[in-house]
Amino acid sequence: MTTSMNETAQRTRVGWPRIAGVAAVAAVAATAVWLLWTAAGGVDLAVKSGADAQEIGIGSVIISSLLIGLAGGALLRWWEGRSERGTRRWTMLAVGIAVVSLITPTSALTVAAGLGLASLHVVVAVVVIAGLRRR
Repeated sequence: MTTSMNETAQRTRVGWPRIAGVAAVAAVAATAVWLLWTAAGGVDLAVKSGADAQEIGIGSVIISSLLIGLAGGALLRWWEGRSERGTRRWTMLAVGIAVVSLITPTSALTVAAGLGLASLHVVVAVVVIAGLRRR
């Protein structure tokens, strides 16, 4: 008796538990980096906001990291369900967004603050992209 296998590759999508886990890890990693720069390094993470300065607090770091992880995961999940190359396309888009996001730390008040903010962007990008791609 011969059994034939369906050779059509079934599209698998990243699951919501993984997306939530990666978003949480990104928030924890960003929190650790924020603490290193502010508490251990004594750097005031602040950016120009019009005529004023805006302090980048721990709350905004956690919330933005969680939102980025969840939004990135939702987009990846959607794209994987619609295209065989969804993961590859998502990765290229995610890397592009991460690179463009490095423009925002240029509005930091000091060079140290700019480096601190850039490191936050890089850490979140690496955790989210690597964490969601890995199978």
